[in-house]
Amino acid sequence: LHEIGFTHGVADAPLSVIGEYEGRSGTEVTFLASPQTFTMTDYDYGTLEHRLRELAFLNSGVRILLTDKRHSDVKQQELLYDGGLEAFVRYLDRAKKPLVDKPIAIHSEKDGITVEVALWWNDSYHENVLCFTNNIPQ
Repeated sequence: LHEIGFTHGVADAPLSVIGEYEGRSGTEVTFLASPQTFTMTDYDYGTLEHRLRELAFLNSGVRILLTDKRHSDVKQQELLYDGGLEAFVRYLDRAKKPLVDKPIAIHSEKDGITVEVALWWNDSYHENVLCFTNNIPQ
């Protein structure tokens, strides 16, 4: 197990080994906004949940645990999706009636560039087109 902390982008101490771990590995990030850096330091749980859910779909199999400890009633949600973009499209269209049985999902790679596409027709009159480049909404 390793640990490092940062304050305003500067390491508080060098990376240190704090123990051994036999289980599944991963990374934990705790983010506390500084009023010296940000004009607004109040978090909106819904905004964070929405963005972290996108990241969980875009990075299939990655487990994201969102925890809000600001109040005595701690709120926690696990975001983990194994179906990638196809699962994302199903989630986005969950309240709509599909016109075909399953989403069309395409995954291809050329010259080190990976492209993924998923689409699904439904009975809605409105289209929903989302584009991401390196997990960043466009």
